[in-house]
Amino acid sequence: MKFSLVFISFFVFMLCLTHALLRAECPQPVPAQYENVKPGTIVAAYFASWDKYGMYKVSDIEPIADTLTHVIYAFAKPNVQTGTCDLHDPWADVGANLQHRKKVGGHFGEFLQLKKKFPHLKILLSIGGGTYSSSLLEIARQGMSKQFVDSAVKLLDNYEYEYEHTELGTDHLHTFEYSDLFGGLDLDWEWSSVNVDSDDANLFYEMVELFSQALKKRSKKSIFTCSVQAQLKIIKSLNLSLVAKYVHWFHVMTYDFGGSFSPGVSFNAPICNDSSPYSIDETISLLMNMNVSPEKLVLGIPLYGYVYDQTEEKMGAAFEKTEKTGALTYAKIKELYLDNKSCKKRWHKKSHVPYAFCPNDDIFVSYDDARSIAVKVLYAQTKKLQGVVFWRLSGDDKEHSLVKAARI
Repeated sequence: MKFSLVFISFFVFMLCLTHALLRAECPQPVPAQYENVKPGTIVAAYFASWDKYGMYKVSDIEPIADTLTHVIYAFAKPNVQTGTCDLHDPWADVGANLQHRKKVGGHFGEFLQLKKKFPHLKILLSIGGGTYSSSLLEIARQGMSKQFVDSAVKLLDNYEYEYEHTELGTDHLHTFEYSDLFGGLDLDWEWSSVNVDSDDANLFYEMVELFSQALKKRSKKSIFTCSVQAQLKIIKSLNLSLVAKYVHWFHVMTYDFGGSFSPGVSFNAPICNDSSPYSIDETISLLMNMNVSPEKLVLGIPLYGYVYDQTEEKMGAAFEKTEKTGALTYAKIKELYLDNKSCKKRWHKKSHVPYAFCPNDDIFVSYDDARSIAVKVLYAQTKKLQGVVFWRLSGDDKEHSLVKAARI
């Protein structure tokens, strides 16, 4: 009799737990304190300096310039040796390897021309990124945050280029002026570990505050944004409600919830997720519940997906890491798989994302398409976010299908 009571109690507990899980809402409702917040109309996108070598040009933005509100130029880099902020590629950025150039060239010169055609566009300079974020932390640990911030803000208006004149054999210093180009700065500080200790978090807070103060002293009104990884432990370690008062908004990197680094097949950027606690809605809801207002949040959308080789058409299925496995741009996914008649395109109702399975090759593809982009824009509006941001422009197809689907 005693065993029966224990068994019945356990059965009732499991039944209640299952019922609670089935009733779990996704998307979760917006917290009551934000019910009067109005959704924004930001449609931003990153442009990478190295895309010059992949044949994506500034002029390629023109067909979607009316859709975009902001373009974020990635990246300027922290210099640990000098404690200053430098251009990643002076040749691509300003054409600095041309010794006799008197006027800014490269991407910066092209963006100045783009702004003349589309004056509504705001261009931001992004600092850091996955490759250089460890240098941000090192500079902060060395007590060089103030000089780094000052040099970064200066870089928004001009770049000093020192070179040796090949004919005269003398050193020259030339300053490229472009004060009409950048409307602000984006700090893309990413963490290599999900466990951020309090000392490093404080260094992050300090640098953010310094940036806010320095930008307010700039001669023109400037936007300050900050990128946030969609890692639940990182978000919990960084009390972003303290940071929110210094930034205009956060770019929330709501992607890479699953990929070729995962133990099994999973979606790159699902709104909801049955097979994992990691999803767009879980991330956005956590931020709101940690007192970050949706008026400070912009939803990240990937223009790339993941390919899994030698696998099955189900979540969590094992796969092999072959030359086909890994991240691909949407343009390449479309070319290789979506336009391939042997590949079957599906829609996952719960996660609100598409996927494709190619039975002839045992390949599973997680990606976003125009339909899922439209759903994510609607999600952002429903959650009262300020808009969406794409990583990155060169990933779209030639028709700009995905960016065009984000018109707000």
